[in-house]
Amino acid sequence: MSHIVIGISSGIAAFKTLDLIKLLKKDGHNMYVMMTKKAMHIVSPGKIEEITGYPVFMNLFEDSFSYEQILKRKKVDHIEIAKRADIFVVSPGTANTIAKFAHGIADDFISTSILATTAPVLICPSMNDKMWHHPATQNNLKILRSYGYEIMDPESGALACGTDGIGRLPHVKDIKKQIEIILLRKKLFEGKKVVVTGGGTSEPIDEVRVITNRSSGKMGKALAETCSRYGADVTFLHSKNSVKSNLPIKQISFSTADELANMLTDQLKNADILFHSAAVSDFSTEKHEGKIESSKNLTLKLKPTPKIINKVKEWNPQILLVGFKAAVFNDLSVIPSAVEGSLSAFTHKLFTDAHADFVVVNDVSRPDIGFESDENEVYVVSKSKKVHKIEKASKASVAEEILKKILG
Repeated sequence: MSHIVIGISSGIAAFKTLDLIKLLKKDGHNMYVMMTKKAMHIVSPGKIEEITGYPVFMNLFEDSFSYEQILKRKKVDHIEIAKRADIFVVSPGTANTIAKFAHGIADDFISTSILATTAPVLICPSMNDKMWHHPATQNNLKILRSYGYEIMDPESGALACGTDGIGRLPHVKDIKKQIEIILLRKKLFEGKKVVVTGGGTSEPIDEVRVITNRSSGKMGKALAETCSRYGADVTFLHSKNSVKSNLPIKQISFSTADELANMLTDQLKNADILFHSAAVSDFSTEKHEGKIESSKNLTLKLKPTPKIINKVKEWNPQILLVGFKAAVFNDLSVIPSAVEGSLSAFTHKLFTDAHADFVVVNDVSRPDIGFESDENEVYVVSKSKKVHKIEKASKASVAEEILKKILG
């Protein structure tokens, strides 16, 4: 039995959400419903309360509001509901509500609560077709996907305004099915200890200069945050110069490959899954004392660094290992028949030497994806050499898709 929070905004399709609540309640879920004030003109809060057995939340400040009581109880309704949620569903998601979420506007119960939740969020849009296609709406949806929110595409058909086009609320049975998929994913991750590495290591040349790479840690951050939303106990090991998460996730920073290896030997003892997305320097050099004079020629002797990923299964034979492989392809899309064979050969050593369970490959030669970019496009290769392509999207969306692939 899960705690499902549903936010109802004031689209005409709000009346359909009543059927969704009935279906979910019939399955035994605890239902907590919040509405915008204008939505009550479409759906009766009383009807919802009869079904759920709980009051409908609409006002941030009721007539009986007392700040003294808040300070005494140390509880605020919109924060408590947000913390309780196993999933936060917005149905319907109007253009106005979507815009609020995208830009962090918190002026009602729903928009305030969604800022406070760390649960998976599912948005079910419904609006006029012109509003749906408007660049502002599409940009707002892109922003929400970058937050890790899942967006269901609206259906096409006759709209309440009399036009015909895309904008109808997805069928309630389809919404229910998507909720069940997300809850199942959450159930599979809950209680699991997940370690994620991200960013690039730095190997010192002297006290000032280092050998490093362009990895920003954004993919690792997206994976760590997605796993956390699904209830995993997450530790994010990131390089000192990479991005960090604002979610309440355990985070530890490293500089060198040796530091990362030492952290992993400790963190992987009881871990269930490792996403090793950090870009570990392939070479190091003997460190010079002080600062090397820049006026002189200098020859550096590079030596390969140990392959950390090859040690993971020695440290924890039972761990599910998801490795990452940076590649430089000319253009795999023009030779689709060769993709599977090329990637299988390219990832072969990670399966034989590291005994990885999955390898995620991305093309770092493209400026629009990979290093430093907010978007990515990857191939997920399994031990059985099956290849799944995840199309270009925000790294948060790609992280969601990677999780789907490794969970089957």
